[in-house]
Amino acid sequence: MLWLALCALLLGLLALLAYLLPIAINSNLQLRAEPSGSWTVALGIGIGPLALSGIAAHGVKPFVACHLFGKQLVRVPLARWLRPPPPQEPAAAELEASVQAAHFSRVERWLARSFRNLDPVETLLAWWETERVFEVERLVVDVEYSFSDIALTGQILAGLYMLAGVLPERFVINQTPVWEFEDRLALVADGRFRIWTVRMVVDVLRFVLKQNAQARRTAVPVGH
Repeated sequence: MLWLALCALLLGLLALLAYLLPIAINSNLQLRAEPSGSWTVALGIGIGPLALSGIAAHGVKPFVACHLFGKQLVRVPLARWLRPPPPQEPAAAELEASVQAAHFSRVERWLARSFRNLDPVETLLAWWETERVFEVERLVVDVEYSFSDIALTGQILAGLYMLAGVLPERFVINQTPVWEFEDRLALVADGRFRIWTVRMVVDVLRFVLKQNAQARRTAVPVGH
């Protein structure tokens, strides 16, 4: 019983530390689009020794890779999830949906019903406004661009200058307009963030339960 109590105490202390202390996340986003139509998008996220990366490019199947201490653990192609499903007749689609639902557990069906009632915009705003859940320590964006409409290049230049003037100091925008009559874009964003993961999970669950309760109260009964 003593060992059980000590284990419970240790787990409680770890949960308390996870609730109070944030996790530091480093990220890097690179995007490039050329006048020829070729494009590349690469995203990397680092959490201590763990690194996640995703790459998509013109003519290349996108994939996500996970590395630990620089060694690749897994590499997952995303083509099968990004491929649009073939068109189906309404009856066939309903039958397939019912068959798929039969293979889901109760927890999976509950999660699907819960998140289906959420308004995405309201959810993001509520999560963003929650205190000490997500914090941007620094975000540096370097962008180089040109457009076939040179007046649009000037408008983007002025708009980014205005935006850089009103943002806090931890947000930095470095821009290089290229006055050429062609569409070209190169963007590199380096960021460092802090996330209170346990608080985020608790707040998300609280928000989901609140939204589902409101949805049940406002639901119109069948036959009315």
